[in-house]
Amino acid sequence: MMKKIDFKCFSLALIIILFNNCATTGYKKMSIEDPETLLSIQDSLLIERPSNQSIIDALVNAHINVAEKYINKGDNASAAEHFKSASELNSFNNVSKYGLLISEGRLLVNRGNKNGIWDAIEKFSKASTLYPGNGEPFYLIAISYTKLGDTDFDLILESYEKALALELNDKQRSEAEKKYEKAKERKKKLETFWK
Repeated sequence: MMKKIDFKCFSLALIIILFNNCATTGYKKMSIEDPETLLSIQDSLLIERPSNQSIIDALVNAHINVAEKYINKGDNASAAEHFKSASELNSFNNVSKYGLLISEGRLLVNRGNKNGIWDAIEKFSKASTLYPGNGEPFYLIAISYTKLGDTDFDLILESYEKALALELNDKQRSEAEKKYEKAKERKKKLETFWK
């Protein structure tokens, strides 16, 4: 009799473990393949299982994936919202922290306000500390300095040089190289003009 009860308890425990593993594996897969749908049930999941780390990780991943879609569309405001949500779910996630800093910085640069651009440069600098091998923050810093006034060539050129010395995607590298050469030519013209 005791063995039957032990077997029933063991079987029930095994079924519960398998169900939880399958469910969390499903959420992880969903965070990649259909992140918007997963986010539509986020509140229910967090109410039902508020401390389930696998679900939280899946939600963080879903927010990051949706944010990246918005970045590709040029919608930094929506991307920042999703990166912020991901950071709120997991404050140790560097991908969401980095994405939030970059998205917010881009928004500030696009507004064109001088104080905002300085704030953007600060955000890009913080982002560079999260992934020291990534040149994107320095590329964005160079663009920011150019937007502030394209005559401070030392800061502009130094930022492009740092960006080009680090990892950049092909599009950013190509743009950085062109803008770097253009800034060097402009600096040379101004130096020649004032001689």
